[in-house]
Amino acid sequence: MKALPQPLLRSAFFVFSFLATAWSSAGDLLEGVTAGSFYDVEKEVPWRYLLYLPADYDVDREEAWPLFIWLHGRSLRGTDLERVKRYGPPSILKKKVDFPFVTVCPQLPDGGWPPKALGRLLDELLADYNVDFDRVYLSGTSLGAMGAWSFAAAYPERFAALATVCAHGPLSSADRLTELPIRAFHGAKDKIVPMGPHQQLIDAINDKGGNATIKIFPDGDHGSVIGPVYNDPELYEWFASQRRIPQESK
Repeated sequence: MKALPQPLLRSAFFVFSFLATAWSSAGDLLEGVTAGSFYDVEKEVPWRYLLYLPADYDVDREEAWPLFIWLHGRSLRGTDLERVKRYGPPSILKKKVDFPFVTVCPQLPDGGWPPKALGRLLDELLADYNVDFDRVYLSGTSLGAMGAWSFAAAYPERFAALATVCAHGPLSSADRLTELPIRAFHGAKDKIVPMGPHQQLIDAINDKGGNATIKIFPDGDHGSVIGPVYNDPELYEWFASQRRIPQESK
């Protein structure tokens, strides 16, 4: 019997592992953490976030772990971290999925996602956990997608890949995102955040030589695309295949 090529073997193993562990019935593995860095420096309001560590996470492991950051939408803002578990990656991770990333899902107290404050949080995460500086992945949904676009545009050199769901960033950010692999997702029937500006931003990035794609769900509205996007193992396999290119190597 002819052996499968190595890339196919890795892909099959990743998908099988993701689906098999999703059926396990153990309890919530998400830990609530109060950060040392501030969302609001003047009022000394710290970031709070949900933390997921892989089952075999080892702070002393020679090969550092990839870091996955997810930013939630408007309805999950506040001070109750349990709210952040309602949809997206936290809703999957609380079911004991053996996820191969250190995962951080911060909660936005109010307003919009501030790139500078998120940058301070990222500094803290890189210092506190055994994570790979060249494998930091960013994603966001709705208001969180807008925040992810802004965060990535402010610090494009800090990320290895970006995925955004049902919201766009400013068209002016296209120039700063041409080196970052990007996947976007949107519902064609979204009446809250229309699809058009998301498509325009992707097109602008590619027109400038970037590497961005957008998947349109023909029957999707604003909320219905979130589950299919984040429950698809292929998204995380794509993330895992990306590595940051250090600025001096470009």
